[in-house]
Amino acid sequence: MTEPVIFNNRYQILAKLGEGGLAEVYRAQDVALGRLVAVKALRREYVVDPAFLVRFHREAQSAASLTNPNIVAVYDFGQDLGRPYIVMEYVPGRDLRTVLQDGGALSVDQVVDIGLQVCAAVGYAHRAGLVHGDIKPGNILITPDGRAKVVDFGLARALGESAMDEEGELVWGTPAYFAPEQAAGDRVVPATDVYAIGVILYEMLTGKVPFTGLDSDVARKHLYETPIPADQVNPRIPHRLARIIDTALNKQPGERFRTADHMRQALTDFRQSGEGQTGYYAPAAPASSVAGAASTSTADRTTGMDWVGLTLGFFAVLAVLGLVVLWAAVYRAYVQRPIPANVPTPTATLAVGQVRVPDVIGMEEQDARQVLESTGLQMQVLGHAHHPTIPPFAIIEQSARAGEPVAEEVTIGVVISQGPELIEVPPLIGKTLDEAQAQVQSAGLIAQIQEAWSEQTPGTVIDQNPPPGSLVQSRSLISLTASSGTQAPVGATLGDRILLAGYELPRLDYRPGDTLLLSLIWQAVQPPGQGYTVFVHLTRADGSPISQHDGLPANGARPTETWTPGDQITDDHQFSIPPETPPGEYWLRVGMYDNAGRLPVTDPGQASATDDIIVLRSIQVN
Repeated sequence: MTEPVIFNNRYQILAKLGEGGLAEVYRAQDVALGRLVAVKALRREYVVDPAFLVRFHREAQSAASLTNPNIVAVYDFGQDLGRPYIVMEYVPGRDLRTVLQDGGALSVDQVVDIGLQVCAAVGYAHRAGLVHGDIKPGNILITPDGRAKVVDFGLARALGESAMDEEGELVWGTPAYFAPEQAAGDRVVPATDVYAIGVILYEMLTGKVPFTGLDSDVARKHLYETPIPADQVNPRIPHRLARIIDTALNKQPGERFRTADHMRQALTDFRQSGEGQTGYYAPAAPASSVAGAASTSTADRTTGMDWVGLTLGFFAVLAVLGLVVLWAAVYRAYVQRPIPANVPTPTATLAVGQVRVPDVIGMEEQDARQVLESTGLQMQVLGHAHHPTIPPFAIIEQSARAGEPVAEEVTIGVVISQGPELIEVPPLIGKTLDEAQAQVQSAGLIAQIQEAWSEQTPGTVIDQNPPPGSLVQSRSLISLTASSGTQAPVGATLGDRILLAGYELPRLDYRPGDTLLLSLIWQAVQPPGQGYTVFVHLTRADGSPISQHDGLPANGARPTETWTPGDQITDDHQFSIPPETPPGEYWLRVGMYDNAGRLPVTDPGQASATDDIIVLRSIQVN
């Protein structure tokens, strides 16, 4: 391995996990905190390109602001030997691409569960004003306990930005999962991500993507062709689920689900309808046979001139012409590197032996030197300085004003940008929340607050992200986790009727044979209308229980059918940890059920969920 063994004397590289067009990803040990992390390091060939460096820096800033159980967390970012890197949460397991390659189509239950979790992650980003732009199976990680986590939100941009930069360079996207507006080079919106999620659901159910072929052919098909509906590829797919996918794959963004949250609600409604509890559906017939039958049927119905064929041919010509423009732009951006043509045109007012100084502010150093030398001038770097908007390695000052007449061969001094000035994140763990917020504000940063279970005094900061000593831009978000005491918030919703507002757990460390006490705090969102049984399971990482308690809300709490909106119910549960339990980490899982089955988890809140069970938190058995 040619990379440094340790990044910034903190992140020790252990193994290479994978690579993409922009970066390489490594499993590493955070020697300061003693935890495994994933380090995403920019490829060396892009380090000299300020546009890529700015995009990479933007990636870290965007991703660090997203805190959601279905999004891979970003802990830190920096540079080592001139090579920028991002430090992320290490997620064990496989990506969805590997899952599909190994096993083919998934069951309806699995597809809906993964779809709900992906929509939860992407919907959270949409509410934060970000579009992912490259949702694909390779960017969805599946943990051993079934949790889906979306990675690479660093490619997200603020809503309203174009999928292409100023020079027409295609910034992100994978053709098989392109929305039509991405294929056309138009602006990306939340509905762009919805389209990609629709493609992924289609692939999980049928074992194949809607369109295949060369990248240019696939892009054209996304623009102009309608995919074979999923329930025609496999007639055993529930009709209602196939219609959700059809809506997500509409050519017009305004005709799709507006955001991933809206798509998640549609999937939730489908699951509540009971159609999702139908088990595994293997593909019933190859897509080619379905397509062949469809084409034969069309031919049988057609007489006289083939107006449909002529119309499709006309649009195909338009598509090809449009793609010529698109791929020409990509070629110019990636293959050609023209020198910016902003050298002032000489005028008759110049004296003999004089030239006008070109404007090189904002140019890369190499381009600026070429422009000046092509005008008959020389360039000298006078120094480097921070700049709030001009990216690193670009010119921020020049010694002679643009347009000023000067003698030929004069040397123009320039100052090179070092990018925005970075602020060192102060140590905040152990301080009161008021003290930490004041220190964050005085440093020119912004505090983002959340609460979590802790034995420490309520209001004490127990974690921060990025960690102390990290370098960030002014006005960056600093995530502070404050102790809520032994009572922690959850905010999970079951069936849009009942809210698990929080829980109280006296301690996290136990021994075999100990009694575990857990108080659940429920609240009615709307009248439940019927009786539900509460269950609490203590499980291994794979979800298999080692101890459980099922029953009506305990300790005299009123039955759920008597709850009214606003009621807050404290529900105490007590059960023993089996004496033979081996040491290790175990998970508390909570939910409700009636004779028809489990009450679905429509929003996991600050927890996570799988199989309509809220995964509350872990405990340690010693």
